[in-house]
Amino acid sequence: MAVNNMSPKFSVILPVRNGGEHIKLCVSSILDQTYINFELLILENCSVDGTANWLKKIQDPRVKIFPSKESLSLEDNWARISSIKTSEFLTIIGHDDLLDTNYLEVMSKLIIKHPLATLYHGHFRYIDTNGAILRHCLPMCETQKMYEYVAMQFLRTLDSTGTGYVMRRKDFDLVGGFSQYSALIFGDYELWVKLIDLGYLATEPSECFSYREHSSASTKVKVVNYQSALSKYLNFLNKKSETNGLLRNVIDKYVKNFLNYLCTDLILRGISIKRDKFSKPASEIKSDFDVLFYKTTGICKSTELVNQRLKMVVLIDSWIIGRLGYIFLLKMKSLIKNNW
Repeated sequence: MAVNNMSPKFSVILPVRNGGEHIKLCVSSILDQTYINFELLILENCSVDGTANWLKKIQDPRVKIFPSKESLSLEDNWARISSIKTSEFLTIIGHDDLLDTNYLEVMSKLIIKHPLATLYHGHFRYIDTNGAILRHCLPMCETQKMYEYVAMQFLRTLDSTGTGYVMRRKDFDLVGGFSQYSALIFGDYELWVKLIDLGYLATEPSECFSYREHSSASTKVKVVNYQSALSKYLNFLNKKSETNGLLRNVIDKYVKNFLNYLCTDLILRGISIKRDKFSKPASEIKSDFDVLFYKTTGICKSTELVNQRLKMVVLIDSWIIGRLGYIFLLKMKSLIKNNW
């Protein structure tokens, strides 16, 4: 794509620790862009699998590597984005995700079409570890205001990842970058909400990147960390709703179903993994979510999150035969899928 004075310049930011073979494909997808006005900034986090040595061999003037002095947590490595110099626009990519060759070209056109937008996104596809397409993301409107974005999240009609969003660096700094969330759980959502609130979200209708989904990823997050992050995110939304009546309406109307779903999903994830001293029984998890529901809505403490599916998973978790039966069904489902 020809570059003129009106063409935005991008910084593609790639945080990585132990990228394995996936980072090679990721970097290749970035450097193969049809749009030429960009740089690749890599936040290397003390990899021990050969990633750091491989990155040093890249001979491309568009690539800059920022090695960390010590091993950092995921959230601390991403926090380094605030300390490096970038171009006017930046986008962040996971080390195992892939950009279509026209991603930056598409984003450039979207920015020109929507100059007043404060966050840009595109439709995408989910891929597995081997790169096979799992599914396509849910459809999104071309423009969304902040409360509409939150409503779609609560209704679970929104697919969102840390990859694929484009923002202005000045706006990123204005809202304070990423807030401290354990393993970035819900931290990206808070940032997107803050940025959209400055203007609106503009979304490209065609697919332009791939997000890699690993089957084991959801089991690595401890229940206590997940609940703490969710509580922090809802507190953030509650605070913002004090000056935004439309957001307040969204929270009051949809948060109960949202919490019901998350509570059920968290319990099911807990059933499917080996228990340890940090594991919580379903009844305790549900009690924690009841308190969170009360704090978010102000509805009386005696009000509980109740639906048939949640009742069932709490019952399954309370019996060892129920847990074993559920794990057996998961294994059978996986076996059938792999041999289909």
